[in-house]
Amino acid sequence: MGATSFTAARTFGLFGDEVFTAAELSRRSSEVLNRASENPVTISRNGKQFALLRRDQAAELVRASNQFGPTIELVSAAISIVEKKEPPVSLSWLKAFGVDDIRKMIREVLVACAAALQGGDWDSVENIIHEWHESALLIMSGAFEEVMDSPREEVTLTDPKSILEAAETEAEPELVTPA
Repeated sequence: MGATSFTAARTFGLFGDEVFTAAELSRRSSEVLNRASENPVTISRNGKQFALLRRDQAAELVRASNQFGPTIELVSAAISIVEKKEPPVSLSWLKAFGVDDIRKMIREVLVACAAALQGGDWDSVENIIHEWHESALLIMSGAFEEVMDSPREEVTLTDPKSILEAAETEAEPELVTPA
């Protein structure tokens, strides 16, 4: 069993869950549901097996499953770029990056996926992919290169000490001398 399979098995209690027959579910539904609230259980009926688990666990499994397909497609396309092959059209934005950046992106995505498998934070995976995509669009637009090539205009910044001194002077009450 691979590391991800083991992680999923441990997280969701698969491959070690309790098995109940449909008849037991009918007779002892309260007990079966109590067990299912702690760990997934299997209900067996007519040679088929059904998983009974909390809705939040099912939602997490679906979310992980939905995220994993596009993530694997992205990593596969990125590897194509490294191997100097053409990626799928939908991921052609990856061509904006050099090999070192592609490797860095793959590493970031895989580390985020591993963390999401442990903690369920698939938003971080989506955010990383989104940021890389946005960076590629910026590079492909030429705007980034234009900014980097433009002459620098030096602007003198205000000394922060003078701002503090001015604020302190305004804060001191003005003394009025009687005439």
